[in-house]
Amino acid sequence: MAGDAHAESLTQARGAFDVRRFSGNAALVIGAAIIANLCSFVFHFTLSRRLGPEAYGTLVTLMAIAGMLSVLGQSVGTVAMQETARLWTSHLDAAIGGFVRQAGGLVASAAVVVILVLVAASVPLRSYLHVTEPLLWWLLGVYVAMTLFAGFARGAAQGAHRFWIFAASLVCEGIAKVAIAFAAVAAGYGVAGALGGLIAGALIAIALVFVPLVISAQSSPQSLRDSVRLGGESLKVLAVTAATSALLFIDMLFAKHHFSGELAGDFGAAGTVARTLPFAVGLIGLIVMPNAAAARHAGREALANVLGSAAMLSALAVLLGAAAIIAFPAQIESITYGPRFAAAASLLRIYAIDTGLLGLWGIAISYLVAVASYDVFWFLLGAVIVEGTAMAVFGVTPLRLLSIGIITNALLLPCVWVLALRTVRLQPQAGSPPHAEAAT
Repeated sequence: MAGDAHAESLTQARGAFDVRRFSGNAALVIGAAIIANLCSFVFHFTLSRRLGPEAYGTLVTLMAIAGMLSVLGQSVGTVAMQETARLWTSHLDAAIGGFVRQAGGLVASAAVVVILVLVAASVPLRSYLHVTEPLLWWLLGVYVAMTLFAGFARGAAQGAHRFWIFAASLVCEGIAKVAIAFAAVAAGYGVAGALGGLIAGALIAIALVFVPLVISAQSSPQSLRDSVRLGGESLKVLAVTAATSALLFIDMLFAKHHFSGELAGDFGAAGTVARTLPFAVGLIGLIVMPNAAAARHAGREALANVLGSAAMLSALAVLLGAAAIIAFPAQIESITYGPRFAAAASLLRIYAIDTGLLGLWGIAISYLVAVASYDVFWFLLGAVIVEGTAMAVFGVTPLRLLSIGIITNALLLPCVWVLALRTVRLQPQAGSPPHAEAAT
């Protein structure tokens, strides 16, 4: 009994919300993510000038597909985060490496399957999206596979509160992809060279996270029941994150189909800048998610504190970012993309409204996934069906595409936050979590 009480007190100490620890981890993770995102924008800004609007439109369309498929990495990463957060909260740190090594083998196998499936699926997509080179689709498949494994490794690091290696992987990947892609494009490899830079950056990120996690790993064999449970959780997370990602990127696919190559490039340039708003919220989610996953085992008060902090920080980020974009659209596009993309500035204000609304409900989605609450999927699925159908039929101009997105995101906002607040109200004061007795 005394051992159980001791384990529970340790769990509460680790899972409870602590402002100082949360702030310190947030500064580290968000700081690294800001650097990584700055590198991503440098990637877009420099390569767009080298490639020109039409080739850049092809690149940004392929990256939009990769963005939608990044839900695979986000899904397995979230489940890995939930599992390692449970181990960390229970003071079973020594078992984390064994879990990562064994689950990593399954994720690597899934990554190979993803490459083959994407290349096969590209056959009907090539003419629809006007991207006919097979090499580009193979490179895209490899990149998506790399992001799948990198997402898994980073999720495990988040849940284990190994924020230093998580931050290092973000920064090093960002710098590497810019340098390698720019060199490849400058050498004349075009869009293929840009994709090669993305692949190289993802490989570096994997090495920086996966290797430290599995060093000195203790053997921790998983039963078939454990594998089925984790696989089931991954599918639930995949459903939610896939729908969220579709709502973030689907407009670019219809833009590439409906518009000329030049206009699609301008639309993509405006979208890249406007997506800084949900991406900024995503930076906050990087620290909110592992804390929410741990707070599940600490009780209602800890969970409420995490959600309240997430809402406040996200609203502030969206409001400040949207105000800057709406006030200075022409200046922002001129500094970032240059005179060849001047037409993008006329789209930027309304695009910022669309993505700002998405960011405001996006942080609640991150929280819901972290606490394993997946009912929101049905709202998201309905939104994807309605928005996709409307964009396919009516989205023949940029204004129509963006108006459809704004209406959809505005309707989703209250629905998602009601579900997030409900998890706090229904959350009991938790006792000791699974495996806490092993800490005695």
